[in-house]
Amino acid sequence: MTSIADTRLLFFIEVPATPEMGRKARDFFENELRRKLLVPTVVLAEFIEIAGARIGEEAAKTRIRLLKERGVQLVPFEERHALKTGDMLLSNRKVPLADAIVASYVKTGDADYVLTDDPHYKTLNTKTKWIP
Repeated sequence: MTSIADTRLLFFIEVPATPEMGRKARDFFENELRRKLLVPTVVLAEFIEIAGARIGEEAAKTRIRLLKERGVQLVPFEERHALKTGDMLLSNRKVPLADAIVASYVKTGDADYVLTDDPHYKTLNTKTKWIP
């Protein structure tokens, strides 16, 4: 099964709340990476914005390069994703644009579920999976 990462997963790997959460997040990530893990380009932008504020822009960009070297597949935002995103946002006005973009990969069949605990995905009726 193919998964697609929400920014929360990358953030939890790099800036965990506790060492235990960091270990669990890394183990979860490794397991998903073995299956097939996609990362949409919008997640890169959010990661640099959020993690960059904590660890610095260059450190955040270095983390992204390392993730790519480990086998994360970056996926572009294509027209079909844009159309699906727009459809979802029309009926879910309070969902952030980036969350709808990530969900569009599941809705178009590119991924089976989103790796997140963000409740916006439930609003969008999108299957999720999170760190056990």
